Amino acid sequence: MICKSDCKISVNLIKIKYSVSLSYMNKLIYIFAQGLRKIGYKFHEDQDSRVKAMQAQIQELGSIQFKVEVAHDGSWVAESTNIEGILTGGTNQQNITERIKDAIFTYFEIPPYLCDDALVKSSGEAVTLEQRIYA
Repeated sequence: MICKSDCKISVNLIKIKYSVSLSYMNKLIYIFAQGLRKIGYKFHEDQDSRVKAMQAQIQELGSIQFKVEVAHDGSWVAESTNIEGILTGGTNQQNITERIKDAIFTYFEIPPYLCDDALVKSSGEAVTLEQRIYA
């Protein structure tokens, strides 16, 4: 007889595999759409109601602000300080802006083919990192 906990573990593993494969599929769609944009294809993302809602909320706030915390091993976490629920991170400090934009698009449920980096602009400010030393 199979115990219920074994079934729960199997279901959770299936969910994780589905989530990972969906993540790769979204990345592939994003990359493909960016390539199509470069050759002139128009997705008319500025006409999509989800994109309009995202832009309206960002405009109302003035900007989405993030606090970035970096660990001693170079990994980092960025969390929005003015919109609860936008959180991202990485294992090194490369592509912080790209990861933050991805987290914003994910939060606002923008489909990957509509995720044009030009829709959310960074201020060009240097990312400020804090370092705390404890005894």
